[in-house]
Amino acid sequence: MPQLEPEPLDAAWAAARPQSGDVPQELNDPANYLVFDRVADATGEGPAATSVDADGRLAITDPESVLGIVLGAAEPSTPEDVQAEVDALPRSADDADPADGGGAYVPDWIGVSPTPSIAPAADPQVLIRRSGAKVRPEWVIPPDNRTPYYPNTYPFSCVGRIFVWRNAATPNWTWWGTAGLLGTRTILTASHVVPWGSANWKALFVPAFYDGASIHGSWAASWVTNVRGYQRHAQGDDMAVLRLAVPLGNNLGWFGFQTYRPAWQDRNIWTLPGYPWDKDGGNRPWLHLNFPIIDDDNDGAGVELEYRADTEGGQSGAPVFAWFSGTPCVVGTHSGGEDNFGEPRQNVAAGGAALTNLLHWARSTWP
Repeated sequence: MPQLEPEPLDAAWAAARPQSGDVPQELNDPANYLVFDRVADATGEGPAATSVDADGRLAITDPESVLGIVLGAAEPSTPEDVQAEVDALPRSADDADPADGGGAYVPDWIGVSPTPSIAPAADPQVLIRRSGAKVRPEWVIPPDNRTPYYPNTYPFSCVGRIFVWRNAATPNWTWWGTAGLLGTRTILTASHVVPWGSANWKALFVPAFYDGASIHGSWAASWVTNVRGYQRHAQGDDMAVLRLAVPLGNNLGWFGFQTYRPAWQDRNIWTLPGYPWDKDGGNRPWLHLNFPIIDDDNDGAGVELEYRADTEGGQSGAPVFAWFSGTPCVVGTHSGGEDNFGEPRQNVAAGGAALTNLLHWARSTWP
């Protein structure tokens, strides 16, 4: 697709429309979630056998079986490897330059809105962290300009909460982050959300997560089957793509993406959603609208996009996007915060060609 220019939210309202159909039934299918796999061991045996008992309950015969898809050690990649593979993809003379980004998809049934419906905040609750410390601190920069929302329109229905188990055999997840749909089976998140080094992990993506489940139903979710990203990352290339077992994008759509350009600096056009732990314990999404990217620095193999939008832990991996001729396009994935001596506190996303190359690779590899 050609390089587009971002537009303010007022202009993006031309693309708004109400919901025109029913939510597809396959979104809320128990088969999306009730997947049983076997904890990897030396025997190399496959998934556990299952059966239905006399009361109609699912019975698992293998004591080593677990709910979900168990993954082995994630193989890290480098931006240079991904760049070479994208350069080698077959392209005709009419194809756009990969640096120009990729297109979005909006299903016919779903409503579209540049700003979502505002939702009430839930009652405060006591938070118990299951994970370790954040990779970098993140900052709420007074005044707090985040707003709770209800994710029932595109593209906010494409954003979800991703739960990660470092050890797939344990009943409780280890940490969560935020991710967004960027293709039929592709989600984008931060690299530090991935448990690099674990040989026995799993992850579950729940789009439009709200009060304990997707707004589209208890079974509207997908386990992760593959991952590719940059393990040895700086904040400028803190990014990873994950493949979903269920092609949720067919029913919910996905974002487009663009390579960030410095000419877009200081424009009040960007949106950052996600699931921060300090707001509703991550059970409802919050967002910061109409903020500027105030600087971009080369960092690692990517570009560090700097802003003073408010974030907290749990929003790692959230898409940073604006509207381009009626299309929401991602330019970065939220990474964390900075507190450099002599500079004001700010939060940052990972972007640049390292991001667009990774997304081109994922779309071509995981259709």
